[in-house]
Amino acid sequence: MSALLNFFRSEHSQVAFTDVRIESRAEDILRVLGQRDLDVTAETRERIEPCRDLDVLGVWLDRAVTASRTEELFVDG
Repeated sequence: MSALLNFFRSEHSQVAFTDVRIESRAEDILRVLGQRDLDVTAETRERIEPCRDLDVLGVWLDRAVTASRTEELFVDG
């Protein structure tokens, strides 16, 4: 049991969990945009999918809920 706990506390597993959270957040943004019938262009995907900053992805997810156009996700301010 302690070996399993040590694995989950390891730097390797923390990086893996962060990667999963990042990929999931990006997928969530694209899903919300799609469900709202907003235009998800290749450029939009190319900007969202490689982003590795959870804070930025969180802002984009919040904006995806209310945006009237996908470009509004990326507006500063």
